[in-house]
Amino acid sequence: MDVVNDPLESFNRVIFEINLFLDGILIKPLAILYRDLVPPEVRTGVHNALVNLRSPVTLANDLMQGETDRAGITVKRFFVNSTVGLGGVLDVASDLGIEGHREDFGQTLAVWGSGEGPYLVVPILGPSNPRDLLGLIADGFIDPFTYVAPT
Repeated sequence: MDVVNDPLESFNRVIFEINLFLDGILIKPLAILYRDLVPPEVRTGVHNALVNLRSPVTLANDLMQGETDRAGITVKRFFVNSTVGLGGVLDVASDLGIEGHREDFGQTLAVWGSGEGPYLVVPILGPSNPRDLLGLIADGFIDPFTYVAPT
């Protein structure tokens, strides 16, 4: 058996138990309710719109990683899905062969040479590492959903 270096093990175990509790009493019941009440086509449209709305985050990280070709694809997808795809509800770009991808600031930090750091269990979000948690926080500043969602 491999030995895992987990310097945050005590913290991670506590957060894991909290997450397990929250999943059982809140997150899973809400997910089941959403699945049961919302038709699959509507769920797909919501998913597509949220992915489309996140395009500026992917674009910014494409550019910070020096991935200009991928940045161009991100712009094309965003334009097509935002117009012909009714604000992103329909993924017309994929139907046209313009395949999407996702980039985040954690990946950008990795491209820049940052190590991931130790295993980390994040409240509600689950398994991660410090680099990706920092990336998630940084992405929040450029994610349009941050500014569109009601507070």
